[in-house]
Amino acid sequence: MRIAINGNRHQEGHLENIDRLVSALLRRGDTVAISDRFLRYLEDRIGGRFALGIESVPLTRAPRADMALSIGGDGAFLKTAAWVADGNTPVAGINTGHLGFLAAFSFDRPDEIESAIIGGDRVVEHRSVMRIEVEQPQGCPRELFALNEGAITRADNASMVNLRVSLNGAEPLDYLGDGLIVSTPTGSTAYNLSVGGPILEPHLPGWVISPIAAHSLSVRPLVISDTGEVDILVNSRAATFRLTVDGRAFSLPVGQRLRITRAPYSIAIAFAPGHTFTRALRTKLGFNN
Repeated sequence: MRIAINGNRHQEGHLENIDRLVSALLRRGDTVAISDRFLRYLEDRIGGRFALGIESVPLTRAPRADMALSIGGDGAFLKTAAWVADGNTPVAGINTGHLGFLAAFSFDRPDEIESAIIGGDRVVEHRSVMRIEVEQPQGCPRELFALNEGAITRADNASMVNLRVSLNGAEPLDYLGDGLIVSTPTGSTAYNLSVGGPILEPHLPGWVISPIAAHSLSVRPLVISDTGEVDILVNSRAATFRLTVDGRAFSLPVGQRLRITRAPYSIAIAFAPGHTFTRALRTKLGFNN
């Protein structure tokens, strides 16, 4: 098998575990490809011999792997999912960060890692992806893809943003405030949750539009179908606003139109057998505690 690995560069305390895992894959005869920046980080800390037999792949080029491993928290997982961008390649997350809602495995449970990642005893869930098209891309791609969310927020000043949101070409809704979040079901437990948005079951074919500090008591989070189209016109007294897509931030001029649709592919997430969404809510978010 060809295994692609990416992670964040905060692995102090986990370097021995990473070295052991990669060595086991190589001994088994797997091809191991590691993102270039992560490989340099590991090589600097573990030693030059670590990189022997390992392929270095930039995050700008798909690794074309049979399986991908993310080592870190949810931020590392989102970057790994964007790197793979392929519903046929399962992504397994090993949590070395904080919450790690998407990262189902841990070096504290090495038997699970060996069984699921090396032995293949795992379950795979396909999660929907959001496509955001930027009308006038200036310093950002014309198309952006989100497993979690796209957030439209005010720039680094006190001016609110005025967002005119149209669903499938119908009469628009106006949002005035610090911004809004359009979240997938997977992302509903992330930024969306922190601003009071609802949690969606992961396989629900929908999105959540959640305002951030809305300048009206009547504006509330809205759950919509993901089979249609969301058009957003962004205005403000300021000259720019910020678009953040799964942690990637871009400054764009106001007057911009954004078009949001469901992407033509999904992301496959690997979990240990017995994983359920409700169990993750209890163990990761302390639901009912």
